[in-house]
Amino acid sequence: MSLTLYLNRRDWFRHMEHMEELYPGCVPVIKGNGYGFGNEVLADAARKSGKREIAVGTVEEARQLEATHRFDQMIVLTPVMSELMEADLVSERVYTVGSRDHLQFLVTAVDGLLSRGTGMEEPFRLKLLLKCQSPMKRYGFSLEDAGLLPEWIQRAETDRVKIEIKGLSIHFPKERTTSQAKEKCIGDWLETMKRVGLPSGRMYVSHLSSEQYHQLTEKWPEVRFAMRLGTDLWLADKSFVETKSTVLDVQPIRRGERFGYKQQRACRNGHLVFLAGGTANGVGLEAPIASRGLKDRLKLTVFWVLSLFNRHLSPFTYRGKRLWFAEPPHMQTSVLLFPAGSPLPEVGEELPVQLRMTTASFDRRVETGEVEETMNAEENEEKGNPVHLAL
Repeated sequence: MSLTLYLNRRDWFRHMEHMEELYPGCVPVIKGNGYGFGNEVLADAARKSGKREIAVGTVEEARQLEATHRFDQMIVLTPVMSELMEADLVSERVYTVGSRDHLQFLVTAVDGLLSRGTGMEEPFRLKLLLKCQSPMKRYGFSLEDAGLLPEWIQRAETDRVKIEIKGLSIHFPKERTTSQAKEKCIGDWLETMKRVGLPSGRMYVSHLSSEQYHQLTEKWPEVRFAMRLGTDLWLADKSFVETKSTVLDVQPIRRGERFGYKQQRACRNGHLVFLAGGTANGVGLEAPIASRGLKDRLKLTVFWVLSLFNRHLSPFTYRGKRLWFAEPPHMQTSVLLFPAGSPLPEVGEELPVQLRMTTASFDRRVETGEVEETMNAEENEEKGNPVHLAL
């Protein structure tokens, strides 16, 4: 049985090169389920495209990727508020802090590790990004905090832990924030950091158009801006990706006949079609939707009413038509009801399935469109050059 991700690598890398043209020096974000591809696959792609710096979501993801991939710098985006391990004492790691609590917890955790004896003769240099609060209102230092930051940093340091500020980080909303508001927010932070004497020569930003990004680099040429790219890098263009599910079985069923785990009755004559992929693969999993306007509310109401009668639209299609679940998806199998007289797929045939890639997990990945390097990775690493791809 297979829920399959088909990936055209040639087109995929062309898209990545296009994003690099739009956002020179962009930093790939690799986190969660790897946007459906898997974190190791994305790390491979980042290395192959010449990236020496990436961002991950959590410290756990950093540990996993550091075991298989080497980058000059790996940024941990989520503040650490859990116990650390000796494996976390690596010089390539940069942690994000967005409050005094984040700062103090992290330093205390690192100092605790060092106190057990690690053989280090010099103090450990803990590299940090200062997260700046934006209209997102997610964790981040406020402008009012900025004046106290030098004191907080000095007090947090210990004999074993010295803090090195690598730059600033700010995360903007995707919508309802004008480019002028974003620019003002960035300007306020750069001016404030300069006033309090903290490094501001490097700033990581997100959710900006290419035009906005280039305007920033022109307005503040002394600042090295870096665009973090996650969804826009990996999922904005899905033309190089296909997701399909294999038909496992087809069974006739009569109206009123019982079937499935709950032994509910079939509402009509037809066929039950069993497909690869269930809740373990992300089938049937949905995130809450923010409705806007009457049309969205009416649409959500219709789906809610249908669900009262056990009618749930599936993500599977056949001959261009969306299909209905016969019952809620199982862990690794989904069951659809095809009405009598409708065309039926054959066992072994693959049906398109539209999944939310950030919750999807595939049984296998099939790649097409080879990408060759013009210079092997070892030579590029020695020379410090980006890897050029022959497309």
